[in-house]
Amino acid sequence: MARKIIVGYDPEHGGSDAIRLGRLLAEVLAAQPVVVSALPWPSYLASREDLQKEVDVEMNQRFSVIREELRDLGVETRAVTSRSAARTLQELAEQELASLIVLGSSHLGPIGRTLAGGVGESLLHGAPCAVSVAPRGYADRDQDRLLRIAVAFDGSSEAWTALETGIGFAERCHGELTVISVADYPHYGHATAWPLLTAGEFHDSEREETERVLELALRRTPEGVVCAGRLLTGRAGSVLSEVSGEFDLLVAASRAYGPIRRTLLGSTTRKLIASSGCPVLVLPRAMGVDPLGLRVAANPSAGAADRQAA
Repeated sequence: MARKIIVGYDPEHGGSDAIRLGRLLAEVLAAQPVVVSALPWPSYLASREDLQKEVDVEMNQRFSVIREELRDLGVETRAVTSRSAARTLQELAEQELASLIVLGSSHLGPIGRTLAGGVGESLLHGAPCAVSVAPRGYADRDQDRLLRIAVAFDGSSEAWTALETGIGFAERCHGELTVISVADYPHYGHATAWPLLTAGEFHDSEREETERVLELALRRTPEGVVCAGRLLTGRAGSVLSEVSGEFDLLVAASRAYGPIRRTLLGSTTRKLIASSGCPVLVLPRAMGVDPLGLRVAANPSAGAADRQAA
């Protein structure tokens, strides 16, 4: 059975951005895109069958354009009536055993930046697979390859999964990988556990530990991957958002608690989803080292991904 990704298509807001990013990610993953529009049609006006007919008619022209655009990927299109678009996308991802859900940003966010909006926020609180969000206006960019891959890395087990995923993208796209670690400013309460440390000593210790963790990540990167490390200082979400515009994709992990096999926003990923200058990919918890199957050896379908480097 072919691997599938779900592309949430809002015909009014951010739909073309999701389609553009969905194509790129489907090529890399050698996956079949399933483009889904969940439309909030009032159920009290007609029967379910009649409502479905209305939705099919409403979306027919738009879907015909998408089917032509993504024909080489074997795209499926589905229009459904739904009271909750997020729930519809979650359930469909579970039914199809999808590897990824792709969304566009809310129209309320600034152009060139991500903002998940109500559907994205709801979806990211427990999605059954990875979720990627395209910045607003992404479809208008001169962008047809994912060559500059960044990974947010803090040394946690979830971060190691993000690193493996970033390596996989860099390998398949013949791109460059940047591993970014952020040393936070020291936090002080009413009573500190380190009364003998000055603020400067505490900050230096934090930075040294972050640098050590970053070095471990760089050692894990295979020799064939062009890789660099970047050590920054500040609040992780804000700092990562500031540099995100330099990259084509930023990979981050879910936070370290919450339900396993689910994608869940923490403070850092929440900030990224709200204001990144490039697409953000958030991975689920406890789905193995390589949840997207990017590093499977001798993948017979890898040629689809290689077209990005042609």
